[in-house]
Amino acid sequence: MTDALRGAYRVMRTIRAVEERVRATGGNRYVGGEALAAGVCLHLDSRDAIAGTHRRHGHRIAKGVDVRAVLAEIQQHRLITTDTLGGVPLLICGAAIAAKQQDTGGVGVAFLGDAPGTTLEALTLASAWHLPVIFVTENPGYADRVAGLGVPGVVIDGSDFFAVHEAAGEAVGRARDGGGPTLLEAGFPRHVGDCLHRFRTRVTDSGELREQVLDAIDAEVAQLVEDSVAAPKSAPDALETDVYVSY
Repeated sequence: MTDALRGAYRVMRTIRAVEERVRATGGNRYVGGEALAAGVCLHLDSRDAIAGTHRRHGHRIAKGVDVRAVLAEIQQHRLITTDTLGGVPLLICGAAIAAKQQDTGGVGVAFLGDAPGTTLEALTLASAWHLPVIFVTENPGYADRVAGLGVPGVVIDGSDFFAVHEAAGEAVGRARDGGGPTLLEAGFPRHVGDCLHRFRTRVTDSGELREQVLDAIDAEVAQLVEDSVAAPKSAPDALETDVYVSY
């Protein structure tokens, strides 16, 4: 359990460090959502697929994508670790169909932000075909809406790692066992981001981890991010990728 807690904190701290480091770019950030990304993705393995929103840095890091590759993508304005440009809910249904047909036991997870218009279509499809999909949305009220589709909807505190981890574990287990899709409705304070403080307080008060251990992780992650930012940049060979269309 101690190793698992250290791993969870490292993932959340890494997401926070990356997002704070690229803050000057003016792009969308995932500060505050670290517990949501980590709590869900730590249940996943190489069989599973995720798709995220424009705030997807945290999702990818939580799934195990190399931090250096993520930061290189941000700095070089080119797609290195992902080339998904839209249609997240239906794309992840496609991944779930493949997993089901190939009987891999894999699941698909869609992180949806406020839930785009295709979400209801994807939920209907996932329910009808009993797909192994977990939809994770920040849209209030969506958990109630899916009841009519026969999809379990669970409301959780997206800034509480332990609540997210428990609910996600049940959803992933249900999907792997053939129980079909689940929707997790998980809001969090985007501009406050207190999930790291809440995690630290809980594990140190319980004696499961010491402050010195967490501080050491903070230092290691900070060094990793700085080294990644300082890494040599590649040639600008993809500046026109996804900019112009040839007819």
